Amino acid sequence: MIHDTTLSEIKAFETVARLGSFALAAEELHITQPAISRRIRKLEDTLGARLLDRTTRSVRVSTLGQEFLPKARRIVEDFHQSLDDISERIQVRKGIVSFSCNMTISDTLLPKILEEYKAAHPDIRIRVHEDSSPQAMEKVRIGQSELALAQFGDGHPELEFETLINDQFVLACHASHPLARAVSTTWEEIVGEQLIFLRSESGTRKLLKRNLGALFDSFSIDFEVGHFHSQLGLVGIGAGIAAIPTLIRISRKDLNLATIPIAGPTVCRQLGIVTYNGRSLSPAAEKLRTIARLVMRRYDRHLSATASRPCSLDQLPLPT
Repeated sequence: MIHDTTLSEIKAFETVARLGSFALAAEELHITQPAISRRIRKLEDTLGARLLDRTTRSVRVSTLGQEFLPKARRIVEDFHQSLDDISERIQVRKGIVSFSCNMTISDTLLPKILEEYKAAHPDIRIRVHEDSSPQAMEKVRIGQSELALAQFGDGHPELEFETLINDQFVLACHASHPLARAVSTTWEEIVGEQLIFLRSESGTRKLLKRNLGALFDSFSIDFEVGHFHSQLGLVGIGAGIAAIPTLIRISRKDLNLATIPIAGPTVCRQLGIVTYNGRSLSPAAEKLRTIARLVMRRYDRHLSATASRPCSLDQLPLPT
């Protein structure tokens, strides 16, 4: 059967045809001349035709062999190219990494993660899916993304979540607001304030409601928006105040805002890396996970230190 033909047989034929000698071909392939002869004879038997015309003094490629030779060369070249390509990917010199990222991390940490990644692996192509955290995790589950940088929500048995940032909620207000001068505040103290919240379906709002219980229902929600940028934009024009995760502060340093720690209780959301249980990452994605882990841990230490004190956003120091 033709399907029984092996690469070693095709390579033996291509080498003898190229060098015009069984002896030279055997030397190049590091095998004996009888072994070369057996491989070519087996290939000829499989094809049912002679590929080489042999005499005691010379070897020539037959008419049919001349027709087959370009195909044999392409098979050998494609094989070696495939090995080179996979070797490049294993050594993270080529390839594509596709991952998902929630909007918070996309707006804040992603540039730093990608800066460090591209510095280490400049030839890797990067495909980022910017999604909500539930969408990001779903793309990992169905295989559209190798991993996700997202907020932990409802657990999924097929997914593994590595917590890297405990992102504490703080109060954001305009620098002219009376609370901007406070050292800290409590959830009870802001019940009577004009509050700006994300929409009810957002994971962040559900987290606050779950942690604050009946107290959450006491808030006067004057605005509902779909994204932190809109929330902070309204705070920036003095339309109200907002409870925001600490990480969000670094996304709008252009606004004249202040942030104040909120006590009683302390509320945090967990951010980290989502992967599929039991599914190995490509070498490029594994390197991305390593760098994302380092950057997120670095910011977690920084956020923990800054969340406990009032801060003006335009003076917020960032880790390098």
